[in-house]
Amino acid sequence: MKNSSLSRLRITCVAAAMLAGCGGPQPPIGASGAIPQASAIATHTDRGKSWMLPQASSKDLLYVSNVSDYDDVEVYHASGKDPSPIAVISGDLDTPVSDCIDGDGTLYVVNEPGGLGWVTEFPAGKTKRSKIIKRGINTPAFCAIDGSGNLWVTNIGAQNVTEYEKGSTKPNEIITSGLFYPDGVTIDKSGNMYVANHYTEGTKSFAPGNVVVYAPGKKSPSRTITDGVATPVGITVDANDTLYVTNITDDNVQEYLSGQSHPYQTVTEGIASPCTVAVSDKGYLYVTDLYRSEVVEFEPGSITPSKREISKGLSEPCGMAYSPPLLP
Repeated sequence: MKNSSLSRLRITCVAAAMLAGCGGPQPPIGASGAIPQASAIATHTDRGKSWMLPQASSKDLLYVSNVSDYDDVEVYHASGKDPSPIAVISGDLDTPVSDCIDGDGTLYVVNEPGGLGWVTEFPAGKTKRSKIIKRGINTPAFCAIDGSGNLWVTNIGAQNVTEYEKGSTKPNEIITSGLFYPDGVTIDKSGNMYVANHYTEGTKSFAPGNVVVYAPGKKSPSRTITDGVATPVGITVDANDTLYVTNITDDNVQEYLSGQSHPYQTVTEGIASPCTVAVSDKGYLYVTDLYRSEVVEFEPGSITPSKREISKGLSEPCGMAYSPPLLP
């Protein structure tokens, strides 16, 4: 992984996890885990505060999380001609590594500042948060929404995935089996959940990662994907349940047809440090490039980037969500 705020934070947490620091109930040494006040949160100096243009309430939007410098979520028209952001959300955010959005337009932003972290919830079309989720959160990484509108969050520190029923701040389900360093998470239309283990536990050190798949309602993996998986971060599925997996150190995105454990296509061109992926309802693939601070677009079925580039307002982007989501 290239040198970045995210990589430095993750390396610290990995080392602490080996010493049972991140996995325990206390935050790492030197981190309070406290939520900063809005006035203390870094925002883009060119804009200062959160803002939103009227067109940000439309469809076909990308919500992109800036891990460093700006500490915000930038909103773009996914297929618009102007690559400038149409909204900036920055309240109660600190090192926002990822985000997800439900069918009602509620935005969830995962904050991983070095302590226990939290998830900030924003109502549809709003830049002011409605609530903060802290219970069950321990160095969170990514989030996903299932077909019922429930929120799922991967926790690196606790080595688990926690589920929150819509509107709740208390975990309803906790999954631990098959997880070591849970990072990206996604859920397909059949209810299968996919979780990317950024690393797995080796004999003497960390081993390459994998993707574990959970059948609906199950807490143990039904299968494990290792072929083509190195150091996965963000993952997603499209309308056909094709699985997309980013390998941030191998600089590629692997694509797996529904139900398959071997990639049928690999995307490498135009990406240097892929953090996560999103797919539009029309099949456009979007990849956040952490190192180059941009979002790279691929037309449906293509492994060559389009000429369109989204980089305005971005600084080490990682998480990304497409709206309207495929689920629920």
